Amino acid sequence: MLRLASGVGALSIVVASWPIAVVAPNHPHRVDTFTSSEQCAVCHIAAPGAKAMKDAAGEDVSPYTTWQATMMANAFRDPYFRAQLRKESIAAGDEVQELCLRCHAPMVHHQAMLDGKPAPRLADAEGDPFADDSVSCTVCHMMDGKNFGELGSFSGKPSFNRERRIFGPYADVATRPMQNMVRYTPVHGPHVQKSALCGSCHTLFTEHHGTPFPEQTPYLEWRNSEFSDERADADPKKTRTCQQCHMARSDKTRIARNPMGFDFAIPEREDYRLHEFVGGNAFMLEILQRHRDELDVTVEPAAFDRTIAATRRQLAEATARIAIDEPRRSDGVLQFAVRIENLTGHKFPTGYPARRAWLAAEVEIGGKIVFACGQMDERGRLVGVEDEMRLPHRDVVEQPGQVVVYEAVAADADGAPTTYLTRMAQRLKDNRLLPRGWLADGPHVGDTAPVGTAGDASFTAGGDTVTFRIAVPADATGPATVRATLCYQTVPPAWVDALRGIDAPEPKRFVGYYDAVEKKPEIVAKAERREP
Repeated sequence: MLRLASGVGALSIVVASWPIAVVAPNHPHRVDTFTSSEQCAVCHIAAPGAKAMKDAAGEDVSPYTTWQATMMANAFRDPYFRAQLRKESIAAGDEVQELCLRCHAPMVHHQAMLDGKPAPRLADAEGDPFADDSVSCTVCHMMDGKNFGELGSFSGKPSFNRERRIFGPYADVATRPMQNMVRYTPVHGPHVQKSALCGSCHTLFTEHHGTPFPEQTPYLEWRNSEFSDERADADPKKTRTCQQCHMARSDKTRIARNPMGFDFAIPEREDYRLHEFVGGNAFMLEILQRHRDELDVTVEPAAFDRTIAATRRQLAEATARIAIDEPRRSDGVLQFAVRIENLTGHKFPTGYPARRAWLAAEVEIGGKIVFACGQMDERGRLVGVEDEMRLPHRDVVEQPGQVVVYEAVAADADGAPTTYLTRMAQRLKDNRLLPRGWLADGPHVGDTAPVGTAGDASFTAGGDTVTFRIAVPADATGPATVRATLCYQTVPPAWVDALRGIDAPEPKRFVGYYDAVEKKPEIVAKAERREP
């Protein structure tokens, strides 16, 4: 049974055996421009026995159901976000909450802005069902696209229409049902299929003493790649938008049903895309699933299982691949190279700056491991590494502690690495893998160019090559087998350590969640090669 949050003052109704909470006109939290996802679900959720919003296997592919177990649907509940928000608020004041709530509680924030009211703070949003609804249906579908791709749209500032128009990708739409049910008018809006829509929140600049800092820039990275359909030299055979990669295409289906019996035929759509918004954060999805009752998460565990599985497929099948050239031994030294190819349309990793990927490698001779680097211990830390925030980029590896970590590390005004977004003043390191087609003279290079890779000719657009030179023990006989693994971690220990000393409930809660789970990296790609 699917659980749906109702909220105080909501009118609960049942449509086709599914309980739906519809916000009543006199609801104390009702907003004029947006509405809750549960109102959309009246028509955009699959019903038992119905064919609409089902794939060929009979699985529910409705917008509401596939969205519910995503990070977007839980952006406000996300315990890591809440812990970081409290940390930043203690350090820089509650004013920073405005920037964060633009994207994590967008309906509450943007309705206040549209009404000419002060930007809400966390205390204002707490307990508001529209805040809990996070990045909901009407947030994306009411963006009018007027400022898409412009600086003014970034950091969570898209333009919204005030005429209660809902934009979608289809031109042949029936308007009466939605007008009658929720007072919105659906219209054709091809801009909802543009990467610039996603870029409005996924291009974020923080400020340190008035100087902007590029906290995350996946949209700007995409713009300077062969995936971009905005570049003058775009090749239609290679371009892909954010939606094409992060919203899987479904079987032909009707994307709405007719609960009120209106006299019209709902067309089947052949190009419908699932609203799973698959990224790479399986770790946080598992925490949301495990602590769903405490976090007031309303979706059932099975829905998280589906999104987590899709996330791990995306990481393992569509993110990167690696290859090992033929190992050669000379004068007791085994040499081989590992080539990593970035398959994404942006840097890898990208997004929130905590995320990191690294290359783990091992050499086996005669059934014995004679070399290993990049292993992770039970605390989630890299074995043999003392300061994980000060790891240089490497082109050559000769010792176990020389782990190649692909990451962005920001420094404060004094040049010290920091996990405080409000203290980030300069990029200390950024050797994240570049997308294919990235140009040194392309757009936004000032905010996206690599940092710390100078002199490494093998670090190029589309990937990197790392050379290993391993001293082989004299008693190791027989051909060597080399294994390489690209690992990924969304919340490294150093970022959690920064929360441990903060005397506030949100950081304490997340640290408790983190310490209680098994720490293991996500496996993005593997390769194995035997010495001839």
